[in-house]
Amino acid sequence: MKKTCIIILTLALFCFNSKASNYNQANWFLSVDVEQIKNTLLPLMPKTSKGKNNFSFENNLPKELKKLTLYGHSEQEDDLTVMATGDFSVFSLNDYITDTLYQINGESPISLQNTQNYHGITINEFVVDENEDGKKDKHNAAFYSAKLDNNHMVISLVEDEVKNWIDQRYSLNDLHQSDLVSLLINIESAMAHMGADLSKNSQPFNSAMFQKINQFSASMFEAATGNDLSFEAALSTSDEATAKQLQQVINGLIAMNALSNMDENKPALSALMTGINIDVQGSNLLITTSLPYSLIPEMDID
Repeated sequence: MKKTCIIILTLALFCFNSKASNYNQANWFLSVDVEQIKNTLLPLMPKTSKGKNNFSFENNLPKELKKLTLYGHSEQEDDLTVMATGDFSVFSLNDYITDTLYQINGESPISLQNTQNYHGITINEFVVDENEDGKKDKHNAAFYSAKLDNNHMVISLVEDEVKNWIDQRYSLNDLHQSDLVSLLINIESAMAHMGADLSKNSQPFNSAMFQKINQFSASMFEAATGNDLSFEAALSTSDEATAKQLQQVINGLIAMNALSNMDENKPALSALMTGINIDVQGSNLLITTSLPYSLIPEMDID
């Protein structure tokens, strides 16, 4: 998890092209309760060196940020929108990006290029300098942002999607899950359109069983006891027989891990593997496990 943080996820959108996007038609969603993670998990994480860039996840995450939802359409691999919830009344994305990138790299290749007023709300256009000669390629490295109100901000590769939010085409109430982290992916579309050619791939992804997996979802949340971090994952398949096959495969992998002692001297990983429960419910495969909060400081985040 070293240097893997919400800011990097957000800044990752800078390197893509812009294409059409629509929240109502997205087939993958990632929702993160940033505030809960900051309050619950970060204080337990092992303390490591910030390194030469002096970047700290705990210190550099915007204090104004509370929740994030990222979404897109996997048939367009350069399609990404981020919806943020928090207290943005005095927050400046431009200032934050500049300050953070200067701290990491000693320079900021991202600049605020244009602003426009759309139905009373300012849309900012940012441009990323990806060229060694310093020339900016507006088409290949542009993204857009707007504060919808003091509590909601949208950042997207697609200007029209920002306008869709301003036009209130979507409901803000549908954005965030109650879990710390939740993920939903349409497997078939994601694998077929995000660099994995299933027809030519001879690896396990090309197996008849894998191709019957339609959807994957996962979540991480605080257990009812308040002492554990719970993990749930679900695979939706085309039929019950496939779900049972997957159960056997995963159980086999767990057994192989136990025989190989891969989690030896890793109490957190050992607890996760020991606590795994795999249940078939019709055509769905449900996987659950948990991790005691007391073991989080033992995690190897390198």
